[in-house]
Amino acid sequence: MNQPEHRFEFLIRDLPSPGSARRFFEQFAERNPSQAARLRREEGLFSDVLTLASYSPLLAATLIQNPEYIAWLSARRLETPMQRKEDLLESLARFALTHSSLEPHIVLARFRRRELLRIFLRDIRRLSTVAEITEEISGLADTILEYAVRLARQEMDNRYGAPFQTDEKSRGKPAEVCVVSLGKLGSNELNYSSDIDLLFIYSADGMTTGTGSNEPVTNREYFAKFAEAVIRLVGKQTGEGAAYRVDMRLRPHGRVGSLALSLKETVRYYRTEAQSWEQQVLIRPRASAGDKGLFRSFLSQVEAAVFRKGRDKNQALREVYLSKEKIDREHLAGSAFNVKLGRGGIREIEFIAQALQLAHGGEDKWLRVPHTLISISRLADRGHLTEDERSGLSNAYDLLRRLEHILQMEHGLQTHSLPTDPDKLELLAAKMQFAGRPEFDAALTANTRNVRETFLRVFGQAGESAICPEGLSRPDHPRHPSDGRGDADMPPGHYLANQVLASIEKQDAGVTLDENSSEAIRRFAAISPQFAEMIAARPGLIERLDIDAADRPIRNYETEFADNVDSAADQATILKQMRSLWSGLMLEIAAADVFERLTIAEVRDRQTLLAEAAIRTAVRIAAGNGSRSSPAATPDPIVFALGKLGSGTL
Repeated sequence: MNQPEHRFEFLIRDLPSPGSARRFFEQFAERNPSQAARLRREEGLFSDVLTLASYSPLLAATLIQNPEYIAWLSARRLETPMQRKEDLLESLARFALTHSSLEPHIVLARFRRRELLRIFLRDIRRLSTVAEITEEISGLADTILEYAVRLARQEMDNRYGAPFQTDEKSRGKPAEVCVVSLGKLGSNELNYSSDIDLLFIYSADGMTTGTGSNEPVTNREYFAKFAEAVIRLVGKQTGEGAAYRVDMRLRPHGRVGSLALSLKETVRYYRTEAQSWEQQVLIRPRASAGDKGLFRSFLSQVEAAVFRKGRDKNQALREVYLSKEKIDREHLAGSAFNVKLGRGGIREIEFIAQALQLAHGGEDKWLRVPHTLISISRLADRGHLTEDERSGLSNAYDLLRRLEHILQMEHGLQTHSLPTDPDKLELLAAKMQFAGRPEFDAALTANTRNVRETFLRVFGQAGESAICPEGLSRPDHPRHPSDGRGDADMPPGHYLANQVLASIEKQDAGVTLDENSSEAIRRFAAISPQFAEMIAARPGLIERLDIDAADRPIRNYETEFADNVDSAADQATILKQMRSLWSGLMLEIAAADVFERLTIAEVRDRQTLLAEAAIRTAVRIAAGNGSRSSPAATPDPIVFALGKLGSGTL
């Protein structure tokens, strides 16, 4: 073996996927022989490039398609990790100038991909903390948004003239706009493939000057078109993808709301109309682009509505738990662990922090910080989390976010699920720098268990509306001597089943646990922990666990709703009655499914019939025709079912 080849094999031998690095360099050298020769002479850079190729086929393809990026990476790879927004904007302006023949949205997508080479290299080399990496990814998004804002303002001004508003002294002055980021971008915790959740706020209503090519328009119309332009620049798909996927569903009134609202309208909405989960979103807002003074004015006017003084602590916890429960219902559990939405995953860490912030932030302004890790630390300092919980949550966050980064940068996809193939799991363990799969599995199990225990402890005190009852989650609740969940000899779900059964007995709910119902709970704990915890929270549902339910004819679900829902009651009572009935009927179907008393087709049929009955009941009540026998003053609306409900395959 010649010397260059020997050095090459030395550089790739300890990489997670030496074969990927070898294939990359073969393709690169075939297309760019002179650059490949130069790359071999710079061993440090060569090692970095091969490492990127081993970890990310996406970035390997990027380097093959854009060999000039290697020279750029050579100059940038040893820089300090945190690039200021001003420096990135200057770099983006130079990049746009050298790619002036391309459309702006393509320039933004390519610039982002190039910058990820530098950021991901620091990530996999462990040269930066997770918090630093996510802050830099967020800063890159801010830069691209700021650049898009400037382009969009220029485009809108050329069309309609500049927007003006009138101040309290009837003097005209330019209207300003702010792009507010929510979610992970708002807290500087963006990952490599996150959507960006945005809110467009302009300072006040008024008119444009009309000095552009078109007639003047209102500020509302101007800024709505401005928002469309920004979203198009940042989110328009190219052959290489968009710079970012922009999600506007968190804006006031959701999908039907205007893309941009005045400061006055936005403040009024969050003070008087916003639901609890919408106010929860405002724990993590930030000005990503535009006028920061406008954002400060917005935050100062809504902060008291988000962090309310004198707030009932249990109510705050319940509200956040209901948000989490909604996400769980929408997330169909698969065979692979989901690092974001799975039990003990990232979302549970975030919701622990946010719930405690809402519960205690009204009286304690020091807790009003957007970043998850900072909020966890401050909550522990104030005694709302124990030191062990602080350590457990922080360590789990670090592991899960690094794992999320590795998963997403493989192909640039918004994925959060672990692969199920054993070879791919072994490769993933190597990329996470574990000695092998057993060590990786043990670390993941231990960290997610810590998160789950804290989650149950925090939300178990939130009252009956939370699925996890107090008996499941009190800090003094007796644990299995070996902390059961890690015992390989124990049947799946055994630990949870014992908790559920003990909780039911402790609640003294007047229900009888016979052999069939106990066995059903054990089955549920092994197959669907969510249903098992539902039973623990509402022991009365045990009567639905008739494992011979399939021997009965299919229930007339519409009659069940008509007989058990008081259409003349207030809305809150109606919703409670419908949810309670639905839970019992769904559990009945699930029990027959778990005990294999129904075929898959029959399970789908019954779920579809149940869904249709609930929808018909809701439509009648909403239309004022609550009773099936009452004459309808107006015809009921027609609801079209699409997707799985439309095909009858729920």
